[in-house]
Amino acid sequence: MNSIDKYCINPSCQMKEAMQKIDDGGKAIGFVVNEDFKLLGTLTDGDIRRAILKGDNFNTTVDKIMNKNCTFVTRNYSKTLIETIFKGKSLLQIPVVDDYMRIVDIIFYSEFYKQSFKENTVIIMAGGLGSRLSPLTDEIPKPMLRVGAKPILETIIDQVRSYGFVNIVLSLNYKGDLIENYFQDGSNFGVKIRYVRENKRLGTAGALKLASQFIKESFVVINGDILTKLNFDQFLSHHIKHENDITVGAKHKEFVIPYGVLKMNNDEIMELDEKPAYHYFINAGMYCLEPHVIEYIPDDQYYDITELIEKTINNNQSVKSFPITEYWMDIGHVEDYHKANTDFERFFGSDVNAIEK
Repeated sequence: MNSIDKYCINPSCQMKEAMQKIDDGGKAIGFVVNEDFKLLGTLTDGDIRRAILKGDNFNTTVDKIMNKNCTFVTRNYSKTLIETIFKGKSLLQIPVVDDYMRIVDIIFYSEFYKQSFKENTVIIMAGGLGSRLSPLTDEIPKPMLRVGAKPILETIIDQVRSYGFVNIVLSLNYKGDLIENYFQDGSNFGVKIRYVRENKRLGTAGALKLASQFIKESFVVINGDILTKLNFDQFLSHHIKHENDITVGAKHKEFVIPYGVLKMNNDEIMELDEKPAYHYFINAGMYCLEPHVIEYIPDDQYYDITELIEKTINNNQSVKSFPITEYWMDIGHVEDYHKANTDFERFFGSDVNAIEK
C-alpha cells in the first residue's frame, strides 16, 4: 500500500497549488479526489502544460483541466492485468479503487517491476483423457479446450504467473504433443515450462513422482481442468505460515434436496424437513505440498493424490484445508464447459475501467 495523501488533489484547488502538490509528490501526477477520496480524475504536468497553451491561467481550478477519463483498477486486480495496462497504455501509475470509487492505493510502474518472481514450482496435471467431455476431447486434450479466447491451460498459466509463479511443470499423457507444441518452453507466456510424460496412467500423485527432479521447496499442484480466480500467493503463503505438509484447496458447496425429507422411526414420521440444504466442502483439485511427501509415492505405479493425503495423515503429519472463496469451476462435463464459457468474460475479462464524465 502506498501513502496516497501526498498524491491527492482537491478539484477546487488552483492550478498553481496543484503544480506544487505534484512537484512535492515526485511522481509527475496528482489524483483528483473529493472529500471522501472518491476518484474524479488525474492531473499531470502534461495536462497543466496543455491548459497553459490553451490560455488558462494559474488561478484556473483543477476540475477544469483534469483528465476525467482516467484508467483505474479495482482491488481484485491481477498482476497480469497491471502488466497489460502498463504496456498497452504506457502509464506509469495506476490508481486502485474500492466499490465506492474511493482511491485506496496507487500502483507505480517502478515499484511494480521491482517485485521478484517466486522460485516455487507449480505442477499442472494436463494428462487426463477427458472422456466425460467427449466428443469435444476426441481430437484435442481437455486442457486445450478453449474457454473464452484461449485454452483452459493458458488461462491457468496466466493466473499463476500473475502471482509471480514462473516455474511451471506440465504433466502430459493424452495428446501431450499438442500441448507441448503450443506452449514450448513457455517464454512466449512469460514463464519457464518443463515437461514430464506418463508412459502409462500414473494418477495425480504418480505423476508428481516424475516431477520430483524439479522440486526443491514448497510447491503447488493444480488439475489442468480448473478455472479459478484463487489468489495463489495467499494459498502458498498460508501453507508455509501454518507449516502444513499438505494443504488442500477446499470449495464450499450447497446441495438442496428438492423434496420434503422424512425423518422416521420405523413407519412413524418424527419430522418433515422441507427441501433441506446440506453444506459441505469439496476437494477443489488444488494443493500445496512439501517436497518430502513425494517419498510416500511408490515408483511407476498408479497412485492418486487422495492416497497420498491419506498416507500423510496416517504418518501423523499436518494436512489442512484452505477455503476457496473466489470463483472456481471444475470443467469435468460438457455442461460445465458451456457454463465456463458463459462465466469467462464476467470473471476473467478485463477489470480495467475508466472514469467518464
